[in-house]
Amino acid sequence: MPTPGQLTKKVAATLGVDETTAATAWRVLREAGEVTKGGRGRSAAQVTARDAAKLIFAICGSNTIKDAGEFIARADTSRGHGHRVADWAPTGEGKIGSGKNPLSPAWELQRLNITTVTDLPTAHSAIDVLEGLFLWMGSARYNIDPPEDKPEPPKLMVKHFTIAVSFESPAEITRFQFSVIDADDQEYFEEQFYAPSGGYHYDGRNLTDYAIDRIEADGHPVRRGDMETERRFSIHTLGEVGRFLAGVTD
Repeated sequence: MPTPGQLTKKVAATLGVDETTAATAWRVLREAGEVTKGGRGRSAAQVTARDAAKLIFAICGSNTIKDAGEFIARADTSRGHGHRVADWAPTGEGKIGSGKNPLSPAWELQRLNITTVTDLPTAHSAIDVLEGLFLWMGSARYNIDPPEDKPEPPKLMVKHFTIAVSFESPAEITRFQFSVIDADDQEYFEEQFYAPSGGYHYDGRNLTDYAIDRIEADGHPVRRGDMETERRFSIHTLGEVGRFLAGVTD
């Protein structure tokens, strides 16, 4: 496993942010006790897939890096909502809007063999999902045209495979979306978004101060202001960081 310094450089390069931002986020998380601690040089810590997940969450999801520790603590208690699944069907025939299990937090990911996600307990967080994807990406095999010098076929022959991860701020909603078309033109779709354990952030722009006070007293977050920010990354980041953590160089 790499060191924190190596991880922050890799994450910065992959996401397209400056190294100072990634290093600062790591420092804030370390001081908050959210990531692996260790010394320098030969005694430097060896980071984990969960460390990488928290670092990327801090960079992409928190409003400000200085608040990353508190944000990660909340994200670690997020729970799944709005689960949608469209099972394998001929391309164009899948009806994503009518997908089943609209409130189930359990992933299906049929035929994708992503057991590091599908085997998660029911009460898992968005960070758990990202960690599982990094662990899977270290050895994932899927391709439409496998190299001849590697006779072992991929686990899934695909024409199209995307995974998108998005972060909606300040609502602190995280969304995972899978879209696949296999070699037989069968299409699969699954998505789920995760909200803080307190539930959805209420939109406070049209609420009275009294109503806001009551909602917050009940432990529900209230969003103020009109600005929404969405940051997202793709399967490219998952693959680059996952293979990096696993020590895969080719």
